[in-house]
Amino acid sequence: MKELGLGIIGLHHQHPRWYFPLWKHLPEYRPLAVAEADSAFLEEQKDFYGLDAYTDYRDILARDDIDVVINFLPHSQMAECVEAAFAAGKHVIIEKPCGATLADVERIVTFAEKHPELVISAPYCWRNHPVSEKMKEIVSNGLIGEITAVEARLNAGGAFRYVRDNCEWILDKNEGGAPMWNLGVHWIDYFRWIGGMEVSSVSGLCSGPDGPPERTIEDNAQALLGFDNGAIGILDISYSLSDDYPGKRDIYVALRGTKGAIRWSPAWQGYEDEYLLVSEHESVGDNKSQTITVTSREIPGYGGHMGWSWLKDFAEAISENRPTMVSTTDMLQAVKVADAFYRSVASGKRESV
Repeated sequence: MKELGLGIIGLHHQHPRWYFPLWKHLPEYRPLAVAEADSAFLEEQKDFYGLDAYTDYRDILARDDIDVVINFLPHSQMAECVEAAFAAGKHVIIEKPCGATLADVERIVTFAEKHPELVISAPYCWRNHPVSEKMKEIVSNGLIGEITAVEARLNAGGAFRYVRDNCEWILDKNEGGAPMWNLGVHWIDYFRWIGGMEVSSVSGLCSGPDGPPERTIEDNAQALLGFDNGAIGILDISYSLSDDYPGKRDIYVALRGTKGAIRWSPAWQGYEDEYLLVSEHESVGDNKSQTITVTSREIPGYGGHMGWSWLKDFAEAISENRPTMVSTTDMLQAVKVADAFYRSVASGKRESV
């Protein structure tokens, strides 16, 4: 397949540095340039990337050897950049949640509809974890029956890490940097994908902020979800773990159904995962409860195996002229649920999606 020239737009984000080791394991891409409007910060960072450096991302879009851009801009700037990238004929990887507001993401979907020849997607890469692939197969084969309840946690380090990593803009609620909007969309997307269920209503509560640094976002966000098939769900999303928490992440996902359950605590650090499958399905025989070990490929960089797998699929979708794993509909539905969550927090009532 054709090697894709890659431009990286926006460096005031944690992920450009965290992603960077992945590109060495992805011959489908050739990183060529970075862009960052903050010239002083660009000067500090450019040696790390070792690529052509610009203060105006339009200089990247003007290059004929750039095929794909990856958009790490502050969320409120994402839609404008996507429009410019499409106008320049570039495929776009856009960091989730793809905008600061629901209207931002709706704009991006409209742009994409006008450019069906170009590929755009967001890296909801938990779908690509080897355990997730097993769990999807289990659900599709009916081993836990009809899903009746789900639960997930994604608790990360405190707000201090965004100051440490030079992306304080995430601490502004007007930028869509709050936990449920910025992180919760991962599991919202995951449950839609794994169960084929749409969230129809949300109740939400938040707590914080407490202590420094100064910010306008909550520390903790919890949601009660109602799905269109009658299932219910709980999401616990936060920036509230201390730096001493083991693994610096508290991650958990569980599905319960009419014939069984699956439970998984992802190994954020390391390459071996265990998940529990309990099933009354006739195909499992007498072994109704199983703890299953899955080994991921040892690939450095953000998300490891799952980040690598998602990016590889994106490149192959371009080469094969096929849809990506994560569509613009998926991108939009995730933020619709997050939007309903914050409307519920404001109203004190259950809100429809």
